[in-house]
Amino acid sequence: MPRSYIEKRVIKAGVELSQQRISQKGTKIEPDDIKKLRIKTFSPALQGVYVVLGALLFVFGMWVQYMVGNMAVSMGLVLIGFLNAAYGIHGRPKQATDISGLDIVDLSAEIVREIASGERKSGDN
Repeated sequence: MPRSYIEKRVIKAGVELSQQRISQKGTKIEPDDIKKLRIKTFSPALQGVYVVLGALLFVFGMWVQYMVGNMAVSMGLVLIGFLNAAYGIHGRPKQATDISGLDIVDLSAEIVREIASGERKSGDN
């Protein structure tokens, strides 16, 4: 079944949380645990646009500093570029409960299936 990038990120974060708990001999993951996960809500393309735009502003600010020598203008551009790239990499995380349209119970079942198929694959090796 095709999934959106947000659902794929929820599943990936849930699998990582489950594997962490399994390695620590902890409790199993539940839908309440999935609700507390923080998920990046930017699409991968939008994250790339933010990072590229931030890098361009950063380089342009450095070029302005080199050519003009006006630190007030250049440091502003460098700072905006750096923050823009960092915002894109961070991806505006939200808790899973704040994202509309997610079926937490269905996603928790998918996480369990992913873990079970991963255990079968590692058991075969």
